[in-house]
Amino acid sequence: MSAQPAPRPSAERRASNLQKRVSVLPKPTSIILDPSVLIAQHAQLTGTHPITIGPNTVLHPHTKISSVQAPVVIGEGVVVYEKAKIGVGIGADTESESRRSSIAPAAGSRDSMRGDGTVLGPNVVVESKAIVEAAEIGEGSVIEIDVVVGKGCVIGKFCTISACCVLPPNTTVPDFTVVYSGSQRRIDRTIQSRPELQQAKMLMHAKQIEIFKKLIPNNVAKWT
Repeated sequence: MSAQPAPRPSAERRASNLQKRVSVLPKPTSIILDPSVLIAQHAQLTGTHPITIGPNTVLHPHTKISSVQAPVVIGEGVVVYEKAKIGVGIGADTESESRRSSIAPAAGSRDSMRGDGTVLGPNVVVESKAIVEAAEIGEGSVIEIDVVVGKGCVIGKFCTISACCVLPPNTTVPDFTVVYSGSQRRIDRTIQSRPELQQAKMLMHAKQIEIFKKLIPNNVAKWT
């Protein structure tokens, strides 16, 4: 005689287990979302402080926005790619934390925090697997793949932090700066001196957001 299959747990028990798993994640005290925000499935918004997300922002699958230690403000037209993490303290349990703490503060570091929380300015791009605990990132800046931006950093507008770079806590990066090869810096004179290129870059960015809205199912209803 064949063995009888094991009985399935009751619906009540399954619901109880699911509730326990969900309750592990802290809920933000408030989430302020513009109606045009796109939040993909499996993106996470957690914490105990407010999270504010502006118009036409795109959060790709498996992004993590954490307000556990301080508020997060994400400006208009920001794009956060897969597995990127935003928020003060969100990198504390990663291998990158040990890398960051072993590096002396770079030139231009600040002695004090600009303020609590993380603010991403308009049209910022945070690429896959980047960790951003910065106090502020200026308009049009790009944080590339696997970058770590430490707590309290202030990055100016139209900057590029190249792939795998690590910015120690409280570092200041002036407008139009490109950080590359770990800690090397240069000023992008072309985009600095030609406002029409800045406008063209933002126009292409806006078109890309429109494409994302057509391709990525929007799960924003979960958070409203």
